Amino acid sequence: MKILILETRKLSYGSSSVFLMMICDILREYGADVIHCIINDPEEDSVLLESFTGKHFDAVIGMNSILPLAECDTGRYLNSIDAPFINFIADHPMHVHNCLNVKLERYYVICLDKFHKEYIDRYYPHIKKTVAIPLGGIKEPGYKPGSKEFAKRKYHIFFPATYTPPSYYRQVMEDENIIYTKQADEIIHSIMEGDTSPIHDLYRNITSWKEERFAARMYKARYIDKYIRDYFRDAVVTALLDEGYRIDVAGARWEMYNGRNKDRLVNHSQCVYADIPAIMANSQVVLNVQPLFTEAPHDRVFNAMANGAAVLTDTCSYIEENYKDYVMLFDKRNLKESIEGIKEIMGDADRLYKMAEKLNQAAESETWQDRCQRIIEFIRKII
Repeated sequence: MKILILETRKLSYGSSSVFLMMICDILREYGADVIHCIINDPEEDSVLLESFTGKHFDAVIGMNSILPLAECDTGRYLNSIDAPFINFIADHPMHVHNCLNVKLERYYVICLDKFHKEYIDRYYPHIKKTVAIPLGGIKEPGYKPGSKEFAKRKYHIFFPATYTPPSYYRQVMEDENIIYTKQADEIIHSIMEGDTSPIHDLYRNITSWKEERFAARMYKARYIDKYIRDYFRDAVVTALLDEGYRIDVAGARWEMYNGRNKDRLVNHSQCVYADIPAIMANSQVVLNVQPLFTEAPHDRVFNAMANGAAVLTDTCSYIEENYKDYVMLFDKRNLKESIEGIKEIMGDADRLYKMAEKLNQAAESETWQDRCQRIIEFIRKII
């Protein structure tokens, strides 16, 4: 199997580079002939891109790729390569609408969540096939299992995530269109009332957008999604700090957090994604606050599993079906009560270790090795 990986967009903290390198290395382990190129700018790197024109590959792979927009003398650049193009979308599809909307001759998508797949199938019918494959966990090479090692871990709660004060995106929405602020409040109200629908269905319930324009309107209103993510991220961290917990965080802008117990927040702001597994391997608990994905967990969960950490998270259907007995769950609708309900477990290293051990035993099925097997199966089906 001959694969071309063209990396064009670096996601937060170099995460996409790590993901694509994992895919590259594992596909090579499975015997594939893989070329991996970093394209910083399609125009500046046109000579490198042109070197692949007319060449045959079993697949060209990108992640949140901007290459569908690239042009060449004969039209769309990706149509000039003799290969299907697979865009691995590492977020809700609304955020990459401009690239998904391009009508390539052989366009395929890997997404994270079955509801993202349904969204793509509905609004981008020119995409020939979409499959849902979540991100994989990465084990730190120095990870040491065992209850004694667990008790010695340096960090009690670790939360790798970006922070943006909710007021920032609220102002962005007000500047863009005041109706977005009203819509965001309505969606948050629906979530607090127990609605677990995907974010696009929550939008659909409160708008009268025409079907043929829905995806474009979702893209324009994408700051609502960003605002709601930050709203709940802020609320969960604040609730934990107010209960007396210390939280070690890694990500941008946590210095802007201004809650009354901000002195309990320890900021590892200089971390890149490649550093995260090592910190998780030295953490008893990894905090996850789900983006508005109602089926697939964030990769924080899989990385925690791979590195023997317990998981504190809100739920999604994947967790409910596979791991609900082995994670600590909080309810975003009732944070104070649900966090009080886990206080006994959170203070007991032996119980935390037993939960972490159960997750770690299941971690092999949630690694990039597993994901790459599924990627290979997908490529075989489309060729």
